[in-house]
Amino acid sequence: MLRNNLARCLPKYKSSIFISTVMIPNISNRLISIRNITSETHNEIESNNSMSDAEVDKWLTSIQELRSQFKQSGFNPEIDLSPPGKGKLDLIKETQQINIKPFKPTDTQIKEWESLKNVPLPKREDPILQQITNIIMRDGKKQLAEKIISRALYLVFLQTRKDPINLLKKSLDDLAPLMIVKTFNTGVAKAAVIPVPLTLRQRTRIAWKWVIDASKNRASSDFAVRLAEEIVAVSNGLGSAFDKRDQIHKTAITHRSYIKLK
Repeated sequence: MLRNNLARCLPKYKSSIFISTVMIPNISNRLISIRNITSETHNEIESNNSMSDAEVDKWLTSIQELRSQFKQSGFNPEIDLSPPGKGKLDLIKETQQINIKPFKPTDTQIKEWESLKNVPLPKREDPILQQITNIIMRDGKKQLAEKIISRALYLVFLQTRKDPINLLKKSLDDLAPLMIVKTFNTGVAKAAVIPVPLTLRQRTRIAWKWVIDASKNRASSDFAVRLAEEIVAVSNGLGSAFDKRDQIHKTAITHRSYIKLK
């Protein structure tokens, strides 16, 4: 019965409130008295549920006072937990004043930091994988494109037992042309065909386009399977795309006289 009476008198809140005596060294006298009563009588309640009438009255009186106070103004830790004579408690300032032992790195940690401070952070996503994924993406369905690339690379790994990403990069670098030829109007009857060097992204785009076009001639109906077969073929130096690369290089060599070096 004593438990029921106390339960009815306790204020009910949606969330529990944790009071740290380290963060707040001075708490109101009323809360201190409740804490002292709780620590003294907790063992007796758990063992034989025996409490004196004076202790019960003190419990109920303190709880009723807190309950009426919280009903009127609500619970505000900065005000309700402030020491007597102080209007408001600055919790952030009190927390900062706690004597916390400063962190001091060890010699091993300092040496490790010195060795790694100039190392550039790797990119979160591989730029070449992102580029080839965006090329095969249709209607903004990038997740589907990433799934196709992942399946294709997994099939490449099953066939070669090598790192599929490094194998793909090396294959695209071997297949990609170094330059292309562009036709410029010179103002006379004959136009000038001038070789133009390509950037890494341009070379990757052309090589990947050739891989996609060559994969369309594969027998499988699964796009990922066709891509995997073509990547393995390119890594072995096979495929019709190498003929396109050689033809572009031959044309560029033929018209090398138009190149003007600064």
